[in-house]
Amino acid sequence: MTSFILREHVAEPANLWIRHSFSRWPAPDEDSFWCDLAAGVLAAPTGAPVPDASAAAELVRSITDAVYVPPLPADQDVLRTRIVEAAAAAGAPLLIQIVGDLPASGPALAAPSWRGFSDLPPNATVVIDFLDSLVRQPATLREELREDRQPSLPLVPAPLHDAILVWPLVTGWTDQPGVLEPALARCAAAGARRVVPRALELNAPDRRLLAEHLQSTWPEAFDAVFHGDESPPDTEAFRSAAEAAGLESRLPRPLPAPPLPPRLRLARELAGHLIERGDAADAGGDAYYRAARFLDRDEIDIEAAAREGNLGVLPWLEEPVKQAVEQWLTGQSGRRQSRRRF
Repeated sequence: MTSFILREHVAEPANLWIRHSFSRWPAPDEDSFWCDLAAGVLAAPTGAPVPDASAAAELVRSITDAVYVPPLPADQDVLRTRIVEAAAAAGAPLLIQIVGDLPASGPALAAPSWRGFSDLPPNATVVIDFLDSLVRQPATLREELREDRQPSLPLVPAPLHDAILVWPLVTGWTDQPGVLEPALARCAAAGARRVVPRALELNAPDRRLLAEHLQSTWPEAFDAVFHGDESPPDTEAFRSAAEAAGLESRLPRPLPAPPLPPRLRLARELAGHLIERGDAADAGGDAYYRAARFLDRDEIDIEAAAREGNLGVLPWLEEPVKQAVEQWLTGQSGRRQSRRRF
């Protein structure tokens, strides 16, 4: 029997802060396309047995960082329910993915896609993956994007207006301004607030599979996918298009909730801040990454260390990171005092 475990990943913005993913998972539909958000590849059925719901819940109760919950077939709702219940009880953050449609002239998302998501704990984040829509509706989307049509209905039902949209970035196709600019403008006009990118690496079989669905109705996409090179997608073009559309394009790090201790939430939030500082640094970014990894691994009470004057003795906290940590902690303290006053 195949062992059922949680795989561990480096939590970072590029993989939507996912730290843990299940070693096997049932495909929601044999014919559907969706991104493996943890690995940045086209998801494929593993052929392994469906994980036991109780075993999955037990694994979730044993960890403290973000767990990735991919899409599920309709008959496997019990599995997701047990995972959500375990996370709510244990405080572990969840990233719950569903397959969605780009906003169009009709209802944006089929009602069944949203069942069971109206009452989630605060440590659960819902993300909507657009890959299936891009692949399965190429003729319609190609013309709508070219004509810059706007949707006539809201993008998301009211209970989930804060859901996060995930844009799959494929080199030469979905990272191109001619696709990004009209698509993200439509998302914004339909009521979206945040669209985040997920870069995909496609192997030869995946390229062929996607290209076969795009060949007859979107020739430019076929050429980009089938004959594309292996260079990383253009994330800067995505950021520019999102900013022009008035959209947030970065996902805040999903944070633990009670009964996990507040010191852990603070450490995770600070680690996320340091990683983003490292990404933005022209030079010296590795020092920020190292500090963030230590925070994630050691789960140190960084606020107590600062209060007791021990930041200087932490060997992994070097300048300029130490100063950045002190400034961030000071800001946190000020925000707490402001909340007390009001």
